[in-house]
Amino acid sequence: MWDNETSKNVSRRERQVLEIVMRRGTATAREIEEDMSDAPTYSAVRSILRLLIEKELLLKTLNGRTDEYTLPMPAEKARVKALHQMVRDFFSNSVGAAAMALLGDRKSKLSKEDADQLMKLIQEAREK
Repeated sequence: MWDNETSKNVSRRERQVLEIVMRRGTATAREIEEDMSDAPTYSAVRSILRLLIEKELLLKTLNGRTDEYTLPMPAEKARVKALHQMVRDFFSNSVGAAAMALLGDRKSKLSKEDADQLMKLIQEAREK
């Protein structure tokens, strides 16, 4: 998930756990189990967490008597890395094609502030 090679070795369940931890910031195994759709057993969740730690995709810290899991980098950085990977994998590394796919969807709505920020970023990218 943080690089192309690692993401190929992440199962659907592991990706689901990573998304939960990314959304929450910090999570316990029980919280992850509760947030998973069609959750496996608590023991299976703990096994998934162990694998993600071995793959260095999660960190584990002890808070009192409870293990807590976090990403090894700030969530914003992880989101950007995951997005770059998605652009590489699904849009042939075309940022423009990815942006047009998102913005061309009739369900997409932008606030004036978001639209202004996008226009500024587009102008900056043109000048590079």
